[in-house]
Amino acid sequence: MRKPLKSYPTRLALALAVLAATPVVATAQQPLQMPSDYLFDSVASPAVAVDNAEQISYLSGCCDEPSCGCDSGDCFDCGDDCGAGCGDTCGCGCPTCKKKAAKPSPCATSHKGVFYANDFSYLKKPCGPTCLGDCMKLMDAPIGTLDIGGQLRLRYHHEEGMGRSALSTPSNLGFLDTTNDFMLTRLRLYTNWKVNDWFRVYAEGISADVVSNDSYNPRPIDRNSGDFLNLFFDVGLTDSTTVRVGRQELIYGAQRHVSPLDWANTRRTFEGVKVMHKSDDWAIDGFYTNYVPVSADDFDEADYNQSFYGVYATYTGAKSASYDLFYLGYDNENPYAAVPPVFGASAGSADFSIHTFGGRMFGGSGDWLYEMEAALQTGRQSGLGLDHRAGMCTCGVGRNLGGSWSPTLWVYYDYASGNDSPADGVFNRYNQLFPLAHKYLGFIDAAARSNISSPNCLLTMKPSSKLSLLAWYYYLGAAEAGDSIPGVAVPSAQVAGTDFGNELDLIAKYQLDPRSNILFGYSNLWRGSKIIGTDNANFFYTQLELDF
Repeated sequence: MRKPLKSYPTRLALALAVLAATPVVATAQQPLQMPSDYLFDSVASPAVAVDNAEQISYLSGCCDEPSCGCDSGDCFDCGDDCGAGCGDTCGCGCPTCKKKAAKPSPCATSHKGVFYANDFSYLKKPCGPTCLGDCMKLMDAPIGTLDIGGQLRLRYHHEEGMGRSALSTPSNLGFLDTTNDFMLTRLRLYTNWKVNDWFRVYAEGISADVVSNDSYNPRPIDRNSGDFLNLFFDVGLTDSTTVRVGRQELIYGAQRHVSPLDWANTRRTFEGVKVMHKSDDWAIDGFYTNYVPVSADDFDEADYNQSFYGVYATYTGAKSASYDLFYLGYDNENPYAAVPPVFGASAGSADFSIHTFGGRMFGGSGDWLYEMEAALQTGRQSGLGLDHRAGMCTCGVGRNLGGSWSPTLWVYYDYASGNDSPADGVFNRYNQLFPLAHKYLGFIDAAARSNISSPNCLLTMKPSSKLSLLAWYYYLGAAEAGDSIPGVAVPSAQVAGTDFGNELDLIAKYQLDPRSNILFGYSNLWRGSKIIGTDNANFFYTQLELDF
């Protein structure tokens, strides 16, 4: 079994000591929050804005607290016959007790996709619910209030044909006869000190490790033995504008371009400055940062050769739709090696400056839902001596089918350009930037949003308030037959052709209580003629997650 590094206890203790000693906050201006809709946190329509936690309906508040002196106007109806259950508890009678739809627990929705946006305002209300960890929220500090909390996550993998077997597979290639079993562990702790409505300090640490069979070669996203994900301060310039300075996670839109990558055991972060403005129906962020690569055995440091910057705006004033507009710039001044190392990326992975202009609209009318996102890229691939011209689009139409299980069916088409011919002096392969790649184009992580043409179909269901089901089927094809499809975490040897394969992803998630859940998943990718290999790729996983 793989053992933790000797430096792990020392580094973790140091990081957590600094974390515990650092006061931290939430300004009056909340950071810009695009629809997060995380894969595991919301098995719902990808186009609809949702918070990090599954919307779990359960009775809370006055009906459980008869001593609060609630009247009939505060009564929730449990679904029992009138005059029974919580109606009697609240002192409601049949003529006055109005049936109300069960509301989601604020405990379930308090933790967001980035923890610096967590919302514990419900604790200020009398007669409200409290959950694990709430005793450490909104605590009185010498100045302002203090929150302390975090998350524990455990995930077991059984992988076949997905590579990462150093003893038997050259270059960690997938689609060969490999089998790995391993357990990923992750602990996040944060402290948030809100001095007042104009100033706060926030710090969040992480410890991530893996225990595995001897042949498993950990992915770069598996381990980080004690480090900071966030360490910043916010200053309110006006009632509607806030400046953030320091290390910070970024999350925008449907996370097809910018995400903290929650699937990874280590998550993704940046260092720099962000300005957040919200006025009426507009929310606008402008930021300039440097990417912070993970160093498993040392404290992470920003790579000042990788600059990531841009403007992201969202308009929510329309009746049935929301709109995102964005510009994202990415400069990577690291030298590109003509012959990439074993773990290196492909052509176009370094020594470039690219600019992405895009937009997204999402919404619905009645039972119909829709989503479209498109972007164009321009710039220069200096390491290849080529100009950069590329594009992507995602189009989806969904429908709520009705019924007790609330099934929702989506049909999508995903496209991202590939490199057709370098002879014309232009590099056409789309760069997906810093996305939640795992959520889209197959959970096997064999295909990135580059040189891809993929019709796919998503079905979600909710048999009960606690159980959510997902099935997602993809056909994965190459946009350009002569170009390879880059892998996200499962590299593959490829030949010319368009048939990359077919993938089926299945997930069942059960909400144990408002702040803990268990998830079971299975994915299989039937390789197509483009992939060189002897086996298909599949994996089973189960995950336990606890917020506090």
